[in-house]
Amino acid sequence: MTLGIAACGTAQTDGQAKGGASSAAGATTQTSTTASGASRSPRSAGAESPAAAVERWVTLILAGRFTEACLASAPVASPDQDPDTLCNDPAVLETAKSLRDAWAKPGVELPPRGKVEVIGVTGDGPVITVPDTAIILDGRTLRSLELIGGSGDSKSFTLTLNVEKRDGAWYVADLNLGV
Repeated sequence: MTLGIAACGTAQTDGQAKGGASSAAGATTQTSTTASGASRSPRSAGAESPAAAVERWVTLILAGRFTEACLASAPVASPDQDPDTLCNDPAVLETAKSLRDAWAKPGVELPPRGKVEVIGVTGDGPVITVPDTAIILDGRTLRSLELIGGSGDSKSFTLTLNVEKRDGAWYVADLNLGV
């Protein structure tokens, strides 16, 4: 099963389009323009590195700022997507809430007390894939947190974030879930 969350939420599960959430967190705002020239509402600016984009996005999700997290990916949204509509879709918000629930476990400090870090992310291509094993929250990988309370064989479970470079800045563009 693949759950791709592209630029504010085109999620795909078993090939079907669904809502999702995505973004970068804690960045400054900017106004983007649609293909028709109409101004979209303010968006978060991209990050200076793939690791920083992931750290911001995960921090926003953990803070429960789901719409803001989604809107931060607007610069990498396809031209036919309206981020404002998509990022306020109940299915998109529920997907983001599910991610938060998977990572916010008892005994784990959340931001701002608990720090989100990304380790070992390298590459210079236009898209970098970041596995949940490279994302650390309060000293634990997101993968280890996702598996708390799970049952059965978890070896095939994977979660990765695709981070895309656009106009010199990095944005979380997709979330891929394999089970």
